[in-house]
Amino acid sequence: TALLGPRALAGTFDPAVLEMTDADGISLRTALHSFGLAPDEIAALRRDSDSILGYLETHIEQGPVLEQANEALGVVTAICGIERHPILLTGETGHAGTVPMALRRDALVGASAIVTEVNRLARQDDDLLGTVGYLKVAPNAVNAIAREVRMTIELRSPDDGVREAAGQGLSAFARAVAQDHGLACQISRDYHQPAQPCDAGLTDTLESAVRRVGGRGLRLPSGATHDASAMADLCPIAMLFVRCRGVVSHIPEEFADQDDMAKAVNVICEFLKLKGDR
Repeated sequence: TALLGPRALAGTFDPAVLEMTDADGISLRTALHSFGLAPDEIAALRRDSDSILGYLETHIEQGPVLEQANEALGVVTAICGIERHPILLTGETGHAGTVPMALRRDALVGASAIVTEVNRLARQDDDLLGTVGYLKVAPNAVNAIAREVRMTIELRSPDDGVREAAGQGLSAFARAVAQDHGLACQISRDYHQPAQPCDAGLTDTLESAVRRVGGRGLRLPSGATHDASAMADLCPIAMLFVRCRGVVSHIPEEFADQDDMAKAVNVICEFLKLKGDR
């Protein structure tokens, strides 16, 4: 249900999403009604692409690159594509003190090898991000060998070829690890979102606007998904990143300096002037 607003504007909103329910069984349709909204009128929000020059989005970076480069602003080149691979490894549990190491089928040992390989592979390519952010171990007891591990690999890259090759390689690696450790392995790809490049013309203009207010025009990809990725179905897109403190976002500790935000506003003004001149 992400990006509902831009999908509505772009005309790509799927009405079936309205029937999805949360953990309490409340549908999105019901939730929208409870806020006094009219979900059946979402389709009428669609915009005409012929009347729109483009879409420019400003957002905090949600990362450390601008802060480390001592740059207030950055120009986004692309929004990374994403894929996720859920994995189930199944071995055999036993007492931690009675089963010899050579006879164990420890699912967590296999999972650990996969986590290490994700990290190793992603560190080899600047265009690849790899994370294992979810692990569920059973029986998850201090003195028991892990019988089962559920985990998820997430890969992100502005280059779909790089991401897809990594996904295929890691899937093969997981199966090989399972075989080496006497484990059963189930792995699939349950989520896939292609990368979305920013429009070259708008991006060049945005870089020029950043330079006009004293910035370097540092270019970098967006690892997180933003409204712009959905608006790209309607019109050309560009994105401006604002430096933030640390890597935190969506929590009270999120922080961007007022002067940096003022520079972002000035960049938008310069961007509009440049587009008007052309």
